[in-house]
Amino acid sequence: MEAEIHHVAIEDDWEMSRAFGEYEVSTRGVQFDDTGFVHAVVAERVHDVVGARYADISLPLLDIALSAAGLEAAGIAVEWVDGAPRILAPIPMIPEVIISETPIRR
Repeated sequence: MEAEIHHVAIEDDWEMSRAFGEYEVSTRGVQFDDTGFVHAVVAERVHDVVGARYADISLPLLDIALSAAGLEAAGIAVEWVDGAPRILAPIPMIPEVIISETPIRR
C-alpha cells in the first residue's frame, strides 16, 4: 500500500467541508453516499484525473495528499481496485490524515 494517496477536490467543496469536520465528496458531482467511497489516486495519476474529470471547468482545484496510515488510524479502510485506492468513508479533516493541500495549476 502507498504511504500517501491523493484526492482531487474542487477547492470550494473542500473548504466548505471544514465546518463539518469531514469531506464527503466522492468525485466531481458525486457524493460519498452515492458510491460508498471517495475516489483517490497515486501521485503520478493526479494530472490524469484532472484531465479526464475536470478539464471542462475553470474552478480552482486542490491536490489533497492523504496519509494512508492516518486514515487507518482513524478507522478508515482503503481498498485498491484496478490499481486505484478507494477511501471507504468520508475523509476526516484532521492533521493526522491530511498531509497537504496543493493548488493544481492548469
